[in-house]
Amino acid sequence: MLDYALSGILLLSSLAASQPHENSPTRYELSAETDGDRIRTLHVTLRLDADASGHTVIDWPDQWAGETHLGRWARNITVEGGYQTSVAPHGGRIVDSAPGAPLVMRYQVVSAYQTDPEVSNSRQPDPIILPDWFYAVGFALYAQPSGRDDLPAAFTWRGPVDIKFASDAQYGRGLMRKPRTGKDIRESVVIGGHDLQVSSTLIGSDELRVAHIGRFGFDMEAFARLAKSVISTERAFWGDEHAGPFLITAVPLGSRPGQTGFSGTGLGDAFATWIGRNTPLPDLTWFLAHEYFHSWNPGQLGHTEDATEARTYWISEGFTDFFARRLMLRAGILSPTQFVKEWNEVLTNYARSPYRSSSNSTAADDFWNNDRARMMPYQRGALLAAVWDRRLRQRSVGQVTLDDVLHLQHRLAGANPRFSLQDALIASAAHYGLDLRPDISQYVERAVPVLLPQDTFGDCARVVSVDALVFERGWDTERTIRQGDIVTGLAPDSRAYAAGLRNGMKLLSQSGGNLGDPEIPITLTALDASGEHIIHFKPIGRDTIRVQHIEMDAARFSVTPDACRRALSG
Repeated sequence: MLDYALSGILLLSSLAASQPHENSPTRYELSAETDGDRIRTLHVTLRLDADASGHTVIDWPDQWAGETHLGRWARNITVEGGYQTSVAPHGGRIVDSAPGAPLVMRYQVVSAYQTDPEVSNSRQPDPIILPDWFYAVGFALYAQPSGRDDLPAAFTWRGPVDIKFASDAQYGRGLMRKPRTGKDIRESVVIGGHDLQVSSTLIGSDELRVAHIGRFGFDMEAFARLAKSVISTERAFWGDEHAGPFLITAVPLGSRPGQTGFSGTGLGDAFATWIGRNTPLPDLTWFLAHEYFHSWNPGQLGHTEDATEARTYWISEGFTDFFARRLMLRAGILSPTQFVKEWNEVLTNYARSPYRSSSNSTAADDFWNNDRARMMPYQRGALLAAVWDRRLRQRSVGQVTLDDVLHLQHRLAGANPRFSLQDALIASAAHYGLDLRPDISQYVERAVPVLLPQDTFGDCARVVSVDALVFERGWDTERTIRQGDIVTGLAPDSRAYAAGLRNGMKLLSQSGGNLGDPEIPITLTALDASGEHIIHFKPIGRDTIRVQHIEMDAARFSVTPDACRRALSG
């Protein structure tokens, strides 16, 4: 389960695309096959004109969100209108036909789950098709004709009528009211079911829909109000108060008592959320703010190369983290105490991370394979954003902040779509007299640890260094997983060993714990020849490390709370 929300990764097929015939839209139709009132599969139909060459590739992308076989859930693929077809690299079809011939591709999509997903086993790319409801992201649901990302596309839901349905693909226009394209269809989400609940409200003149299945540990009306506040705040920050309609989907995850968790992905004019049933609403403030900020970062702040996108996550994820907290504090949605608490978690996890001294490219290469690598760009980017914001404020005597840099970056990228994300950031900062290139070389590429100056967050809080315990499970987690959850590499002087864990035991379940926090106990169920064992311990290592920590000045906050909030939020 991802600890934080992530935006998806897309690496397009390397097959060279032919030019499509004319500019006729690709039409996507979705329906559900039912057996009585039980949903069995989803049916997808694509209607399009063949490429002008008569050689049309209709396939899934190479990768998204760590999944490299996005067409794996498609069944019974047929194509009408071609002379012959062959299998494309990712399970789609390569069609030879007359130039511009009308083609129809049909297939079914089956479920990746047989029961409701849980916090422990949920993955964003996996479609869920259960008897009462379904959910899927377009990356896995729709094959795409190559070369038509930016060409017109249309979507239709074709029932059955007794199944309620919601998708951002239903909007006639996408983010910022741009005409719907093939990319918009791919970057969409669908949710439906007999008991689907959809609420609607207005943000200015734009509709916000919240569509959810089942019950959560909070009131969904309160969730919708929080989402509206977050979206309104961030649209105001960007000056995009009329950015267009927006959809939020919420899927409940099964969880044990006391277990929480959530994940999500931003999809332009929607974001899809998976939320553990026991997760409290306040835990989702940062999550909603982070995901919605992705409507601009990175998509509207500069071009990224698909094959190297993970190497810019320190900007797209790290800066998004920084501004999610900043903007929620400014709006009063996040309290100063919670703001500091969340920042201290970042500082602690960064100091404890084994990837702290790993280069940006190393962390990017391991991003989808290691939880600690996955969090490094969030942490490193957020810290650099704080350092650079402070430097801008000092140099300009409070007249310029990182806000101004991102607003200029937005304008530059809009004027020149080929401007890369990193180059647009460097150019925008240089306009305000700040050269980021030496810091990028030192802190991003060579991974020198980022340290916050004492006054990073103004006069009402200070950054200090404290001694902290080291998080250490005690066994080699990656080798253990590769061995089929057979405990491997257990240290005899670890807390886990002292609690009764031994090499060779089979791990049946794990609960509790918080990655990087040694004070949160872990409970294991392990099996050996003598039977099952319940093993309870704190993952405390033998050493301590120096960790930066933000301390609030309680006296100042009590006298000038508004001024302190402004100082804390830049």
